[in-house]
Amino acid sequence: MSDNADDDARLKDRGLDVDAWEAEAPPRDFTESVMRAVMAERADGAADAESAEARAEEPRTPARVTARRKWFAGGMTAIAAAAAVTLVVTRPPSSGEAVAQGRTEVRIGTRAIAVLEPGARVTWSGDDVVQTTGDVFYRVEPGARFRVHTPAGDAEVLGTCFAVKVRGASNEDRDMKWMQKRDVKAGAMGAAMSALAFVAVYEGKVAVSHAGQRAELRAGESATSGPGGVRRASEEEAAAAASALTGAPDGPTDPTAAANQNLVTQVRAYKDELSKIQTQKTELEQKLQQTEARLASSQGGDGGPAKHDFDLSPEDWAELAKNRTVKYRVPCTDQKNWTLSQDKLDKLGLAPADAAPIRDAYERSEKRTWAEVRPLCVAALGSADAVDKLGLNTCTHLILDLSHKNDQAGTREQMSAVGEIRAGIRPPPGPDDKVGPVLKLFLALTASNKAFEADLARNFGPEEAHRLAYSDEMCMESSTFGRGGKR
Repeated sequence: MSDNADDDARLKDRGLDVDAWEAEAPPRDFTESVMRAVMAERADGAADAESAEARAEEPRTPARVTARRKWFAGGMTAIAAAAAVTLVVTRPPSSGEAVAQGRTEVRIGTRAIAVLEPGARVTWSGDDVVQTTGDVFYRVEPGARFRVHTPAGDAEVLGTCFAVKVRGASNEDRDMKWMQKRDVKAGAMGAAMSALAFVAVYEGKVAVSHAGQRAELRAGESATSGPGGVRRASEEEAAAAASALTGAPDGPTDPTAAANQNLVTQVRAYKDELSKIQTQKTELEQKLQQTEARLASSQGGDGGPAKHDFDLSPEDWAELAKNRTVKYRVPCTDQKNWTLSQDKLDKLGLAPADAAPIRDAYERSEKRTWAEVRPLCVAALGSADAVDKLGLNTCTHLILDLSHKNDQAGTREQMSAVGEIRAGIRPPPGPDDKVGPVLKLFLALTASNKAFEADLARNFGPEEAHRLAYSDEMCMESSTFGRGGKR
């Protein structure tokens, strides 16, 4: 037996069949690497030889050169042989077959790595793979086309990460692991007839084809392939298909499968919740559109909001002063109306949480205004107990009527002074000035809504507070006193 035959026999005894491996061309720098190594050894040998040559006689030189040449030739042969063996042994086979008893990693050719789950079976020849059963994860380096053939269809890629899972109608196939949630989310491919194949695309592109139909998928996309042809599949369809193949009406017994089923249930619950939120969002958007439409209908000619009749400017007050007329708008004093209903909040475009700060503003306004008007009413009526039973509106009429009876001209002058002060024509009275009850009364009432607006601004900002203070949806009382009486 030759030396090469002995080497082959020893390799086969170790489970390595050299004939099954293709020789690979040496790398581009192989020759240069070998020459550098040889020349380095040669230089060392030459130095030793020259040292010995100094002590040797001249006729021995030819023999030394001949020996050196023999060493060089032998070294080259040994290195080349060792390199050739290394290249052959480390190169993966271009064809083969693998059946996984446990999780198994297989090198397919020079471009692909396959991870087989228990029960998976693949055969390959070059870049063509046939997968008949089980779950296999593939990572394929970019290059020529790489194909995976299954009973249900083919997957063709250029460079990607994807998983192929083949299911059949037999009990053996039904006992395989369930399709995991991450694969359902990434994508799936259905099967034909008695087989069903799922393809999960993680990176790159995969073309799924079957029965003359073809679908190109990217990462995260999915498709089904079966008797009805090839079509893209939703996540729910993929999950339902996986569940239907288990053949276990009582649910999975494998712990991993049970955990995955729980994940599916959670995802379904989350989607239901998101659907409810979407419905609420749609309803709120409709209400917002209605509110905006009402707001648009009240726009003035210049495109801005129409001015409220009781939102008075200094110029308005100057005109009212000429006519001895007073207009004011105050927050209502009925506590039952301080908390806005959901309907009013919707019309105002407010959230349910906005009801509390609005109620607080009403309460502060009532206390502030009553603290100024009550003493005037007590002085006019002479009974504090009776005044507390009358309330703000009745006290206002009582003070004004008694003032008219006692001093009609003075009452009109006080009403005119209210307009001039609000217009900025006359300064407000000082703390030591003598002020009539009517002037005190109307200065308090005409300032009430401005103070209420300032309270609202703490939570809603100045512009929104102004809109709310003059909105018809708010509980407010508006009055006019002067020529023509109260309106």
